[in-house]
Amino acid sequence: MSGNENGKSILLLWLTMLGWQVDVRSKGGELHGVAHHIAADGSSFRVSGRGATRDELAFRLFQAALRVVEGSAERRPLLAA
Repeated sequence: MSGNENGKSILLLWLTMLGWQVDVRSKGGELHGVAHHIAADGSSFRVSGRGATRDELAFRLFQAALRVVEGSAERRPLLAA
């Protein structure tokens, strides 16, 4: 999970590519991040996390986003074909 040549974590890039808006800030020597996503049905999701490094923060945000997405899929009714 190493960063690319411009210092941005690969997982943060993936979140962005998947439609998440990610904001990372440094507070007291620790990185804090918030990621927002608006789904096609209009529902809105927000996750947050913190880490000592950009990669640690990215991993925590990515895990939280996956839990949100997996949980929202479980709550939606199945559509019959």
